Amino acid sequence: MRSAYECEESINIRIDGDTETPEVVDVAVLSVKGSLVIVLSDHNNNCLKCFYTKDGRKHNTKLMMEGKPLGLAKLSSNRIAAAVWPNRIVLVEATPDLELLTTLETGKQYRGLTALTHVTIAAASATTSIDILDMDGDVLRSVFVPDTGQDIIHIPYHICASRTGNILVSDYGSRSVYCLSPVGEVVFADMPRGERNPQDPRGITVTKSGDIFLADCGANVIMQLSEDGQFVRHVLSVKNGIVKPSGLCVDDQDQLYVCLKGEVKVFRCGPVNCLNVT
Repeated sequence: MRSAYECEESINIRIDGDTETPEVVDVAVLSVKGSLVIVLSDHNNNCLKCFYTKDGRKHNTKLMMEGKPLGLAKLSSNRIAAAVWPNRIVLVEATPDLELLTTLETGKQYRGLTALTHVTIAAASATTSIDILDMDGDVLRSVFVPDTGQDIIHIPYHICASRTGNILVSDYGSRSVYCLSPVGEVVFADMPRGERNPQDPRGITVTKSGDIFLADCGANVIMQLSEDGQFVRHVLSVKNGIVKPSGLCVDDQDQLYVCLKGEVKVFRCGPVNCLNVT
């Protein structure tokens, strides 16, 4: 039976001390001491932010960065990695407040990150390859994006791991989504054309059942794809307050988190008749 997503909460991402209008690139959700901790990368304010509820009270804190944070990767229930401009990755622990563990210097400026195993991270830059890194930031190997035969600049803003351990890539430059194995085999690289073709693909995430959700910033929709990359439907649209979405993630309960301008909306799965979808 088809399901729909209903807005459960909208979180204002501006907090005390912000000097610029927040611009959130990515979101990750952790579980720390019984609390859900929502972590955001605020590119404009050079910080990571976290939001959580403890003892019935809502809290928010920030961790300042020496640069501009971009993509996030959940490493464990209480740790994340964040790509930070210029040329570094930081490892952070939530207690639930955020604490910097270490800073890794990298040879490239990475944008999207995702954890493949507890000791490896896939990292995407504006190049034709995805690098597999160890926890010291060293490149173990690189896998290359599909060759389309066209003069396309690949700009993978966001990546995520599939439930089978492959790498899903949301590529703004080619306006497509493709899937690579950790050793570089192309699992799929086709997207439907026409109205179903992403105009400006950004955040990408996977549910427990393997369904893929893609944020299309240009079309103002959240798109659902099957596990093999085929278009299924538009799950959310402007009717649900979706305007220029960027980062996406799902938590352990398959709640969907969508980064928007000035806020993060949290959607829970419900019966299809309680929400209009396009």
